[in-house]
Amino acid sequence: MNQIDCDITNYAWLDHESVGFPDSHSQSLELFREKVVRPSLQALDAEITRLNASDEPSAIFITDDYADLFQTTVEGYLIAVQSMWERGLRAMLIQREKKLTNGPNTPALERATWEGKPQSLQDHFLRLMGVSLHAFDVFPDLDILQNLANAIRHGDGASARKVHELCPKLWFNWIAPGDVLEAGPYSIVGSHDGPKHPPFESITLPERLLEQMIQSVMWFWEDIEHMRCNSFKRKSPTVVDKISMWRAFRAHRCSARVWNDVDGAFPRDAT
Repeated sequence: MNQIDCDITNYAWLDHESVGFPDSHSQSLELFREKVVRPSLQALDAEITRLNASDEPSAIFITDDYADLFQTTVEGYLIAVQSMWERGLRAMLIQREKKLTNGPNTPALERATWEGKPQSLQDHFLRLMGVSLHAFDVFPDLDILQNLANAIRHGDGASARKVHELCPKLWFNWIAPGDVLEAGPYSIVGSHDGPKHPPFESITLPERLLEQMIQSVMWFWEDIEHMRCNSFKRKSPTVVDKISMWRAFRAHRCSARVWNDVDGAFPRDAT
């Protein structure tokens, strides 16, 4: 079977104890979202709303500062979510490496990158878990998150270009070389000799994207947890029901999403 097409809902590990306790990662992310991310962004948004309604002459300038702070805060939280996810993933793989092979590849795992080079994290995941990360329905989001966090840290470069390839609409005000933008009776044509990718600093990162990245990482750990439970030789009725509910919910995840790459910086129905 092609590991990319593997049905993870029916997959089982002979040694499931080395997977650890995936639920702990989901719980940490949920706590981070509910106690840190949402309250702080709501407070910033409320202040921006207040300033927009203010008659103070300086309000417009302060509003811009708060808008920049809002964007910077979203960026910082995206880095935090990516770090939490990668640390958990790498720790799980190292634990499994030590359990299954006595750890000869532990140093390689510790320095493995997300993709591209031989022995990437994706390669190690396939080797140690028996399935490809591509088999998880949240893989496209995890790929965006990894590259996006790296681009936020370092700016223009390979990761920023990858983000643009994956989510070009996050640069809503950029025109690619040769593209035509219709604005009423006017047409704007992108310079044919212009850069193929926009500068990363002109990206717009909506709060909904952050929410979806958090949710997608939580879904990943939810999948790992239920795959672990599905690996039990003897399953109690409670575990059987839990697995059944997980399979049913996974089939409707698309309707539970709050952001998609085609949305870009704004919802598709935004006017």
